[in-house]
Amino acid sequence: MKSQPKVIEVTGLAKKVVESSSSQYLGISAIFAVILFSFLYLIYSGFQLTIAQGKEYQALADHNSVGKIVTFGERGLILDRNGVALVQNKKSYDVYVDTTQANQETLNALLPEYKDKIADIFKEGSLGITLLIHDAEKSIVVMLKEKNPEGVVLRHSYLREYVSPKPFAHLLGYTGIASENDLKNNTTLVRNQMVGKSGIEYQYDQDLQGELRYETYEKDAFGNQIGQIQDTAPQAGETITLSIYKKYQENLYAVLKKAVDNNKAKGGSGVLIDIWSGEILALVSYPSYDPNLFVKGISQKDYASLIQSPQTPLLNRPIAAQEPPGSTFKTIVAAAALDSGTIDENTKFLAPGVIKLAGGFPFQDYRKRYNGYLTVREALMVSSNIFFCRTIIKLGIDKLIPYTDTFGIGKKTGIDLPGEMSGRIPSPENKIWLAKNGATWLDPIWYPEGDSCNSAIGQGIALATPLQMANVAAAIANGGTLYKPRLVTSIKDAKGQVTTKQPVILSKDIASEQTLKIVREGMRMSVSGSRGVVTALKYVPMSVAAKTGTAEFGVKDKNGYSTAHAWVIGFYPYEQPKYAFAMLVEGGGTSSVASFAMRDFLNMTK
Repeated sequence: MKSQPKVIEVTGLAKKVVESSSSQYLGISAIFAVILFSFLYLIYSGFQLTIAQGKEYQALADHNSVGKIVTFGERGLILDRNGVALVQNKKSYDVYVDTTQANQETLNALLPEYKDKIADIFKEGSLGITLLIHDAEKSIVVMLKEKNPEGVVLRHSYLREYVSPKPFAHLLGYTGIASENDLKNNTTLVRNQMVGKSGIEYQYDQDLQGELRYETYEKDAFGNQIGQIQDTAPQAGETITLSIYKKYQENLYAVLKKAVDNNKAKGGSGVLIDIWSGEILALVSYPSYDPNLFVKGISQKDYASLIQSPQTPLLNRPIAAQEPPGSTFKTIVAAAALDSGTIDENTKFLAPGVIKLAGGFPFQDYRKRYNGYLTVREALMVSSNIFFCRTIIKLGIDKLIPYTDTFGIGKKTGIDLPGEMSGRIPSPENKIWLAKNGATWLDPIWYPEGDSCNSAIGQGIALATPLQMANVAAAIANGGTLYKPRLVTSIKDAKGQVTTKQPVILSKDIASEQTLKIVREGMRMSVSGSRGVVTALKYVPMSVAAKTGTAEFGVKDKNGYSTAHAWVIGFYPYEQPKYAFAMLVEGGGTSSVASFAMRDFLNMTK
């Protein structure tokens, strides 16, 4: 018999071996499952990081690994010719919000009046720092310093302040925060930067801009500042000196305001220019506005009152008001006729009060006054319409046009200000074009006598700006050189280096010296002659030569007259001319309104 115990013993050992192998297999499977799960989780997480949330984390990395706070350098000063500041920079605080750190509800509670703007900032999803308040009130600054809310940054800035706002509004212009269009048109600008919006502030914005200061620092994954990297000091903008004389600017504004208000006129403008360089000593537009209103952002109510006013207070009248020049235009006709040899200083035409043109059209002197036989000097003295009508018929419009062009009518002077208009030469081509392009009151034909005579006295389709007419007077006074009018005489950079602007000649010898001498004499007789019509300027502290103009417009009354613009142009001192001027009172009535205002100004300059 075989022994059974051995078999039993062997069988038990095999069982143990099998049981041991099964346990090990289950352990290995569990470990493998854990490893596999972890591997799959890592793949999933990587997918989420690189694909699903890649853009978000990349944006955070781009914007939040390095933070930047921009501080703007002080804007350059603007001085008058004597170094008097016309604008100053007032220190202020700007409030910025870093949306990666700030809490919207906390800000709403602290600054409830800015709730809408706060919502806009967070709605934009900006990952950088955004301006919330420009020029914050002192109480807000104190409160924010005490509360020190997370994500709120206070930074020093400068607020433009205009010293004599209304007299200088159109000249200096104003500043404001760069708009989307500003940023699009000028890629050197950054958001929240103050830029010039009009006037000298706009024209010379690049010179006036201070440098940008970037405070750059590292930020952790949560946007917290962990260390400053760079701190670049800002540099102030350049200092600009103007040819303007502050006292003259304010005085001219005062007399112009009085003339416009007292005569219920639409508006007015005045120019005073150096005849030997084109430098402007005064450039005034009325009515005006307060440019300080625009600096922080003008209210809708204030802006609406400006743009809806029938007096158009935002219009820079000296360079943009295009009006018929009236009898001031006779100075150009006189120069053209004399210089071309059409007449000489002894040529006489009868001015009987009224004459009949082709087709029986009546043409008359002021109030049909009989002036008798006149030379060109005498015609300028009494401002005879008939004399210059007869002159233009003999001269011909085609011979006049080159002189109007040379004197600068119909084209911009090139003054260093934005918004200048060109005026218009009275020509057959211009009249026909106007008639065919909306001017339904005009016939598309040039009447050789009627249109020419109207043009000779600055009526019809002739248009000029006050600046153009001041330049005409300057060229007559200096012997025939037309200078480019200019306001900036020098620019000084941060290192103290000064760039001086030199006079620019637009044209020379626009007429002979003898021709212009005769015109000057006629203008002087208009003030001091026995029959001179500019009596208002006869007794001012300096000897003045002038020519007035009453430019009619609108519907005529029963006596054949309509509303008129009041003009006066001239120069002084007569013996050794230095300055030329032009003044226009729109809808002010007869020319005496302008000449009396000019008298008041000249009396203030003694």
